Amino acid sequence: MVKNPYFDNILVVSFFILYMFGLVFVFSATSVPSLLTDKDPFALVKKEVAWIVVGILAMVGAYLTPIEFWKKVAYPLTAFTVFLLVIVLIFPAEVKGISVKRWIDLGFIRFQPSELAKLSVVLYLAYILHRKERDREFLSSWKGLFTVLSVPALITFLILIQPHKGAALFISLLVFFVLFSSRIPLGKVLLFPILTFPAIGYFILTSDYAVKRITALLNPIENRSGISYQVFQSILSFVKGGLTGEGIGGGTQKLKYLPEIHTDYIYALIGEELGFVGAVFLIAVFLVILFRGLKISLELDDTFSQVLGVGITYLIVLQGLFHMAVNTSLLPPTGFTLPFVSYGGSSLLIMSISAGILLRLSKEPKMTIYKRSEL
Repeated sequence: MVKNPYFDNILVVSFFILYMFGLVFVFSATSVPSLLTDKDPFALVKKEVAWIVVGILAMVGAYLTPIEFWKKVAYPLTAFTVFLLVIVLIFPAEVKGISVKRWIDLGFIRFQPSELAKLSVVLYLAYILHRKERDREFLSSWKGLFTVLSVPALITFLILIQPHKGAALFISLLVFFVLFSSRIPLGKVLLFPILTFPAIGYFILTSDYAVKRITALLNPIENRSGISYQVFQSILSFVKGGLTGEGIGGGTQKLKYLPEIHTDYIYALIGEELGFVGAVFLIAVFLVILFRGLKISLELDDTFSQVLGVGITYLIVLQGLFHMAVNTSLLPPTGFTLPFVSYGGSSLLIMSISAGILLRLSKEPKMTIYKRSEL
């Protein structure tokens, strides 16, 4: 076994590029609109700086934490996540005067349990597949599949009835990709999306709000002054940006044309101000994380570490792709933040912890050539 005493430098650079994008474009998105309403133009960027500092400290803390710790807390953390998802249904938070069953309001901070659920699901799958790795018969059986999928299915259901259909769909896809990369037979892996997607589809099709969002996606031009307003304005951001963009701070879509531009639509702002070049560069950063994360994970000599690394890599990259797909009108508006870039605490904190774990994995013992040949 070969142990790297440090960490993957390329991953570190990639994460800090995303942090810097977040700092620059949260300021760009919020400063001028705040001035126009006689508010402090630095108010939100100050909070973002604070969250980035907290995020970096969390990333360093996760990097310094031995992987054995995550093995020990995998089940307790998953149970705690389920508890929070139940609590949020019973005691919803009030956001902008509306009761919302997605947040836990602690007074000084609002926390979204569905963000923690993404990491918890990955930890749960990593631990249970690690425990059962030598029991090939168990992993190939229906009983084993039910054991593996029961907790992710419960978490998905609790998020679905909040309702947060986008997050439920995301976790379903995340579980599928993690299991697809495991040793469970493909035919049985397909069972999870087969069972969960119809349920998610039912909740979507029976929700007028969700149906309107799908309609908005299908007819962005025709309904641009109504239900397709956000979709149309997001598309317009990229059109205005052209090849090289209007320059940092030069975008106009943030001037009350595109709502929630500092959170759900920050990629559209990047497309407007940095153009096609900037938008593609950001995609390239996530592809680098995907390549490095998978390479690091597949070279590890421990099943728990392998599955954990693959799952965290998918978690970061898949959420980035979801956000970009919404912003480019490939998916209906679903409220996905861009990892490390969008304004907000819950997502930034969980993504930073995930990044720290991935960096820790990059210094874990690697398989020797001899051992790799045996697998």
